[in-house]
Amino acid sequence: MKAPRVTLDQWRTLQAVVDHGGFAQAAEALHRSQSSVSYTVARMQEQLGVPLLRIDGRKAVLTEAG
Repeated sequence: MKAPRVTLDQWRTLQAVVDHGGFAQAAEALHRSQSSVSYTVARMQEQLGVPLLRIDGRKAVLTEAG
């Protein structure tokens, strides 16, 4: 089985979402659109095959796998 190819940009984006508590705040900090941040994290989760974040109210929180 081929290992998933996750980029450094994807890891940085995930870290920003966790550090800033949400997609909108991370997007602002990264100077990117919210949809771009959301897409990047969704693609990463798809590549790894596990959910990395859960939404708790208005805050994004790491799952056990994340």
